Amino acid sequence: MLKVVSLDLWDTIIEDDLNLEEKRGEIRINKLYEYLTPLNISKDKIKEAYEKMSEWLFSTQKKSEKSINVSKQIYYIFKQFQMVPNGPILEDIKMSYETAIFEVPPKLIDNVEPFLEKLKKLNLKLCILSDAGRTPGWALKEILNRYKLLNYFDKVFFSDEIGFVKPNKNSFNRIIKEFKVEKEEVVHIGDNLEKDILGAKNFGINYIYFSKDKENEIEPCGKNFDEIYEILIKNFIVETSLF
Repeated sequence: MLKVVSLDLWDTIIEDDLNLEEKRGEIRINKLYEYLTPLNISKDKIKEAYEKMSEWLFSTQKKSEKSINVSKQIYYIFKQFQMVPNGPILEDIKMSYETAIFEVPPKLIDNVEPFLEKLKKLNLKLCILSDAGRTPGWALKEILNRYKLLNYFDKVFFSDEIGFVKPNKNSFNRIIKEFKVEKEEVVHIGDNLEKDILGAKNFGINYIYFSKDKENEIEPCGKNFDEIYEILIKNFIVETSLF
């Protein structure tokens, strides 16, 4: 019997585009510039260092499957200039870095709230399992709260808080431990084939690929939340008394 539905966050519940992330990057670069310009470091050089850090962040997380927090990201930027930020400077930059998403928020995926409402009516437990990257879990929770979605979820798991990124098995195992359920009682929904689908499959839990407009041969999959809901009802055992 299905008991827990886990959802990815990025491009499953909220969506972004390159333009939005570039604007957040500008906010972070401008804050770094405040501290580095007195040392005759140009904004172009800071932007170059920020972009290099981003490449390092995602490549390192992919190889190690361990999360890299914001402080380490900032240290990496300063290291390129043979510098180490002191406590107050680090905290000021960190706050601006982490809250950039509030100034440039992501968009909601269409019809996500009605989908969550229908799942709650089935008495299912809901959670988010998501990588955090340049925006930490606490800020992503606040984004969900501002969209009035946070209360739909019984638990939220972000990589910077649990220490691992998907597809690491420790990420998915957090669901099992926290909800005290068996693997066959969980289904994970996400858009990333490697992180969400193969991660869930290799760990041994059910999955549904949120394919949207992408062509694929992965099953089960749905292009929108209506299709995903139908798959949940058709493919997974839910007690009829819950309807």
